[in-house]
Amino acid sequence: MNISSAWLREWANPNVSNETLAQDLTMAGLEVEGITPAAPVFEKVVVGHVLSCKPHSNADKLNLCEVDIAAPEHLQIICGAKNIRADLKVIVAMVGAKLPNGLKIKKTKIRGIESFGMICSQAELGISEIANGICELPDEAPLGKNIRQYLNLDDGIIELDITPNRGDCFSVLGVAREVCTIYNLPLKIPTYGVTPTIEMPINAHVSDTRACPKYLIRMIKGIDNSTPTPQWMADKLKRSGQSLYSPIVDITNFVLLELGQPLHAFDVDKINGDIKVRMAKTGEKIQLLNKTTTELQNDTLVIADDVSALAIAGVMGGIDSATQTHSRQILLESAFFTPAYIAGKARNYSLNTESSLRFERGVDFNITELAMARATSLILEICGGQASEINCYIDKDRLPILAPIRITKDKIQRVLGVILETNWIEEKFNQLGFEILEKNSDTWCILPPSFRFDIRIEADLIEELARLYGYDKLPLQKLSLDSNITAVPESIIDKNEIAKILVNRGYQEVITYSFIAEQYQNLINPKAQKINLKNPISEQLSTMRSSLWAGLLQTLQSNQRRGHIDARFFEIGLCFDGVKADEQSSKLAAVIMGNRFNPQWSVDVQAVDFFDAKADLQSLLILSDTAFSFESAQHPALQNGQTAKIFLDTEQVGWIGALSPVLYKKLSLPKCYLFEVDLVAIQQRKIPQYQSFSSYQKTTRDIALVVDKDIPAQDLVASIEGLRQKYLVDINLFDMYVGDNIAADKKSIALSLSYQSMQETLSDAKINKELNKVLTLMQTKFSAIQRE
Repeated sequence: MNISSAWLREWANPNVSNETLAQDLTMAGLEVEGITPAAPVFEKVVVGHVLSCKPHSNADKLNLCEVDIAAPEHLQIICGAKNIRADLKVIVAMVGAKLPNGLKIKKTKIRGIESFGMICSQAELGISEIANGICELPDEAPLGKNIRQYLNLDDGIIELDITPNRGDCFSVLGVAREVCTIYNLPLKIPTYGVTPTIEMPINAHVSDTRACPKYLIRMIKGIDNSTPTPQWMADKLKRSGQSLYSPIVDITNFVLLELGQPLHAFDVDKINGDIKVRMAKTGEKIQLLNKTTTELQNDTLVIADDVSALAIAGVMGGIDSATQTHSRQILLESAFFTPAYIAGKARNYSLNTESSLRFERGVDFNITELAMARATSLILEICGGQASEINCYIDKDRLPILAPIRITKDKIQRVLGVILETNWIEEKFNQLGFEILEKNSDTWCILPPSFRFDIRIEADLIEELARLYGYDKLPLQKLSLDSNITAVPESIIDKNEIAKILVNRGYQEVITYSFIAEQYQNLINPKAQKINLKNPISEQLSTMRSSLWAGLLQTLQSNQRRGHIDARFFEIGLCFDGVKADEQSSKLAAVIMGNRFNPQWSVDVQAVDFFDAKADLQSLLILSDTAFSFESAQHPALQNGQTAKIFLDTEQVGWIGALSPVLYKKLSLPKCYLFEVDLVAIQQRKIPQYQSFSSYQKTTRDIALVVDKDIPAQDLVASIEGLRQKYLVDINLFDMYVGDNIAADKKSIALSLSYQSMQETLSDAKINKELNKVLTLMQTKFSAIQRE
């Protein structure tokens, strides 16, 4: 936010330089990014009066002017501006002046006639970027006065970087309150008296007081909106980064910057019936002041009349009800909108306005009447007219609750490490607008003011004292901690160990936001509960993730745009099925795409496939030494036929598969493979125990079984393991075949069974006996036929 130092000093004027003021504001928590002058350096430029203006005898487009600058002699100046004329107050650069653009003013001859100076535009002085002819000054401009003094061009423009929690400082009043607190100055908030002289024919109705608990309107008729905005107001607005429109709009912008209360003015002649504050209807449209037509969402608060929506509440007005230069009667609005109902609405419609900036952060709900009175008095002074009574709609039960906070001197000392004087503490609380409800020797009960939405707990009050005392003055203290270091059970696999395994397999770890775009949530898991943020950083970060895949896929997209197509990424992080602690879970997810190996002459290029991802996952699962299994399934983000659920015993703990073709086309990605598992599930393991090894020969038997095509090989392996044969030490799937000599609905699975005894070399008879039990089970349970 930009603010004129001269405007600020009208409210709070400490006896320090602008540079010192900026430093002290920064140390108090309002960071000043810089101070820039209102105009570049120049001198010998004054107010002049054009006494006469005659055409140049040798040039059709030039004029010969006689100009009075309160000097002993009048100046003869040649000027080519279209708006030059007699009896006009102008800016005159005298001979010897040096302008910001480097031009030195000298006595010169133009088409044979001498010129002793230059009549300037604002652009030539660096005051404005656009020049529509020379600058015309008001008739009351004092003749011969230094233009820097007259236009206050030595004013400094303070650029403030205000944090989102300090919505109260988005105004001159808010910053002045901070200055008065820092320098122990009194803050005088003026009052404005307005005497109503006409009836109020329009009433306000609020259908949802949770969104708008306070709404004020007033009619002013008989105005002249074609009169120019006063120079003093125009300067303050322009130095605050605002453009000039018309007196009514400029006054509402001025009050917004001065008091922090957004206002809006409607043209009464364009209003049909009463004013209604309600939620938008489905499919309702409005043409906004930026000349775009928007279809409103039904959770958007609007200001409407009996026929249609007139404005998006707290964001932007509609062009159909906007005031124009010919407007003669207006309806002035001053309201408090609950931040939760305004937050994010501007972004939803790709808007960014001064009003929404303030309403989203919280506007003082006790300043609406003062802002209405201030704007009304300015309108009557500048545009004339007659004002009505204020029509109020207030639901006090829906206004924000100001809860008292109890704080002790002991707690302040323990947190800050310094003893603060009781009188100083109370003085600062009072200067900041806090009310001390109760107090004794070392305890206070503090009520925050209505403009401080960021003060809710004891720590907030201590922070206020710390910043005003000075963070740089707080003593350095060595921290002493009662450490309670507990050993990590051996049965828990540290997540760093899991990460190292993936890194050793060529993966890179990424850390992405817990917030994702709602589009990704719909693509990856449309049935999951959506947890949308009320005030997201952006539309791309508006929803809490239910899966880590969204961040990984965005990382793939980013890398692909930069030419990195062989990628293996993983992430360990929280996912959210709700907002409660037990609805959050830690997960591990990974994604691969591209080629299996780096290009080289001895190996053909091979693209990664499902089994590469599965092998990487199994390298983690094997750590736990527990019974994980895979089962064919369907997932909205994964490709049918290349998707599996991951089970720990009978509980599903994850997914693995190829990204759905629909998704990788939408996301412009090549084929890739993903998996995601609950971190806790793969961290549990059996504690390793020593087992003696056998010194006797291991014997292997291979069997080939023909089974139905839809029977997973995993089921065969699990059933054999279920026999718990004494000598069986290993089962290995080494072949799977479909094709010639196998029925179309069948497949051949080849298993290698290894037997070994700790006491002896097994005889063929014992091994065959064990093998027959396996074959019998396969035939009984799966109707398997042994291939010869």
